[in-house]
Amino acid sequence: MKKQLLIILSLLSWGIFAQELSCKVTINTQRVNQTNQRVFATLQRSLQEFINRKAWTDLKTRENERIDCSFVFTVSSYENNMLTTDVQIQAFRPVYGSGYQTPLMNYQEKGVTFSYLENEPIYFNPSNFTSNLSSFIAYYALIIIGVDADTFSPDGGKPYFEKALTVVLNAQGSGDNAWLQNGSNNRWQMITDLLSDDFASLHKVLYAYHRKGLDLMSQDTQKAKNGIAEALIELDKMDNSRINRFLAQLFFDAKADELVQILSEGKPLEKRQEVQKVLMKLAPTHAQQWGQIK
Repeated sequence: MKKQLLIILSLLSWGIFAQELSCKVTINTQRVNQTNQRVFATLQRSLQEFINRKAWTDLKTRENERIDCSFVFTVSSYENNMLTTDVQIQAFRPVYGSGYQTPLMNYQEKGVTFSYLENEPIYFNPSNFTSNLSSFIAYYALIIIGVDADTFSPDGGKPYFEKALTVVLNAQGSGDNAWLQNGSNNRWQMITDLLSDDFASLHKVLYAYHRKGLDLMSQDTQKAKNGIAEALIELDKMDNSRINRFLAQLFFDAKADELVQILSEGKPLEKRQEVQKVLMKLAPTHAQQWGQIK
C-alpha cells in the first residue's frame, strides 16, 4: 500500500511540471499572394505546438512559471516551399507583487528563410542540425530562457546561452549566413556577445534591474528606481566600442518605454542627469524617449 501511494504521489508531482515556454505564434501573410492559406495555418499550429510542448532544458517548470512569449512571422515570399519572413520575437517576465509583465525581449530578425511543406513534422536534435526552422526556434527559445534566468539569479542564463551556442555551431554547414561566424548583427554575434567576458556587465544589469529594481516597486518605489538607475550606470562599464551594435539593441528595444515611465514616476530620480547621459550614450536611437525622463 505504501509503495502504491509513493508511485501515485510521484506521478502527481511529475504532472505539475510543464515546459518552459507559453508561446503564441502568429503568421502574417498580407504581403504574399498565396491562395492556399491552409499551409500557413498548418505552420502556425505546428510551430505553436512544437514550442510549447518541447522541454528545451532540464528545468522543472511549474505551469505558472512558464515564460510568456510570442513569435510573429511576417511572410514576404513563399515559393517552391521556401519562406522568407521577418520575425518579431517578444518575451515577458512577471514583476513581483504586481500584475505587471515586464518585457524581456522585443527583437526583430529580418529576412529569415526556411523550407516548409504542409503537414511536415518539425523536429529538433540538440546534437545535430535538422532544419533551419527548428534550429531558429530552438535558438531563440534558449535565448529567451537564458535572459529570463539572468533576471532571477546572477549569471543564471549562462547554461542556456551555451546550449544556444551549440545550436549555432551545429548550423555552420547549413548555408544560412545568419549562423556564420563572419556575419554581422546575426545569431552568431548575438550569442558570442552574450557569452563574452567583455559583456559580463549585461548579465549583472539584467539581475539588478529586475531583482533590485522592478521586483521592489510594490514595496519601495524610490529604492526600486535607484536600483534601476545603478543597474544602468553599471551597463556603461561594458566595452562601449561594441555595445551600441547589438546588445544595447536587445536590452533597450525591450525596455525603453518602461524606463521612461518608471523613472519619471514619483519623486525625481537622484541620479537623473547621470542616467540620462548613460542612456544617450548607449542607446542614441531612443534619444527622444530619454529626454522625457523627468
